[in-house]
Amino acid sequence: MTQTVQSTNRLYPGLADSSIEFFADGNETKVILNSRVLPFSEVSFSIIQLLDEEIEKDSLVKIHLLDMHPTSKIKRTEQFAHCRLGGLDYQGDINGGQLQEGEYWECPKRGNCKSEGILCKLPSYNGKQLQPQEVKLLQLTATNKTNEVIAEELNLPLGSFHKLKKILWSKLSIQTKQEGVMISFFLNLIQL
Repeated sequence: MTQTVQSTNRLYPGLADSSIEFFADGNETKVILNSRVLPFSEVSFSIIQLLDEEIEKDSLVKIHLLDMHPTSKIKRTEQFAHCRLGGLDYQGDINGGQLQEGEYWECPKRGNCKSEGILCKLPSYNGKQLQPQEVKLLQLTATNKTNEVIAEELNLPLGSFHKLKKILWSKLSIQTKQEGVMISFFLNLIQL
């Protein structure tokens, strides 16, 4: 099953439909709901409950949240929404009462957070999770940089870069840079 990018809908979820979109605004977590942008503190009990049910499914997530906010359950829930769903994109985080599995976004703490990969999620495409180096490769190949410059930025010899790119293109079932750009946009790795 191949996922495709739909570029016709340029409204954020929750503005003109019944879906809900969380996003990080600096250190704050906000939500688009019922055509309004609200602070996390104004979400309903049913939304909090849905997030809490997801937290309960993973003991490691619970441990990390408890370490971050030992005295406040609502702060743990908000932190989970911030980390797991903090990217502002065009796919609702809650649709029809179903919580999406998570989304990739450029958290400023990426690379320096002990909960990285636990609270936040690396993107997956067609059921295959991407690794950090593959994410960076997709982001860089969506630019006008040459292969030589990209290889240098990834700290790879040119031959290793080409091998990594070939493996990634196969993993994503794509053949061209343009397809990689579309997937990068779909996964919220780049903004057009």
